[in-house]
Amino acid sequence: GGGGGGALRGALLLSGLRSRGAAATAAPPDEESKPPDLPLSIVIPVMNEEACIGAILRYLALLDPAPLEVIVVDGGSTDATCRLVAKAKGVKLLRTSLQSRAKQMNAGAAVAKGECVMFLHADTFPPLDSAALVSDAFSDPAVSLSAFRPILDHRGRTFWGMSLLHHVKTTAAAFLFRPVAAFQGMKIFFGDQAMVARASAFRKVKFCEALKTMEDLDLCVRLFFGVDEDSAAHTSYSALSRGSGRKGKGGVQRYKWRGTKFVYLNRCAHTSGRRIDEWGVAKSLKLFLVLSLSYAFKASPQSLNELANKVYSEVR
Repeated sequence: GGGGGGALRGALLLSGLRSRGAAATAAPPDEESKPPDLPLSIVIPVMNEEACIGAILRYLALLDPAPLEVIVVDGGSTDATCRLVAKAKGVKLLRTSLQSRAKQMNAGAAVAKGECVMFLHADTFPPLDSAALVSDAFSDPAVSLSAFRPILDHRGRTFWGMSLLHHVKTTAAAFLFRPVAAFQGMKIFFGDQAMVARASAFRKVKFCEALKTMEDLDLCVRLFFGVDEDSAAHTSYSALSRGSGRKGKGGVQRYKWRGTKFVYLNRCAHTSGRRIDEWGVAKSLKLFLVLSLSYAFKASPQSLNELANKVYSEVR
């Protein structure tokens, strides 16, 4: 945990600037915003996040229009996380012993009532008008996945270079993994961009529960190609693509684009750059390249998890 305060201040500042720029069309202070056409559920997987869970829940209470619900899925925290969540008004707490981000997000999405589901890190702050932005983007029935443009900051320092790189890799990673699919519109979103999925489409594929890392990248690929839920529970798409089934040349399993669309939401999400501050830019970039390339070259979930366990110690 940690880093939530700086991201909170940045998010509030950016949202304030947006609000002043749109003052001419804003609703009067005593008039409630119209509920979005497509209700939004927000799912936050946590594990020992007492340092930042309070800040994000206070921030989400300011969203206008308000989301349909905020669901916090605890993976078995041993600190004060659950006690802090229980004190938050209108927040649903789902206690589990899963200790797996993918499993926790699947559990939260399973009980979510919204037509769209945002998967949010405990230290990532989406725009205050997120619900309206999501409703507008998903009014196109072909859209199944979206995310915000990321800004990484920590303790008053904004990592502009890494933020730009984070934005670029949304497209670059797609070309690295599946060039044809990238031309068809596939994007690779990551969790700290506050990914939003259409609930009906997500429930057909879900996060791969065998993965403890790169589950966000994997979701993008399997959602784009429409890989079924049964496969999702057992292995990643990259490992699945070398198995048996519908085969193309060389015996490699092939999946085709189902016509779904991935879109950027036209705002920025502030996320904590704590790890970049701690590790440095070079190490952070190296870790991303090692994990993403390992996934792209069909490393098994076990191998990816072993790589990630050498560095990561938290579930977000």
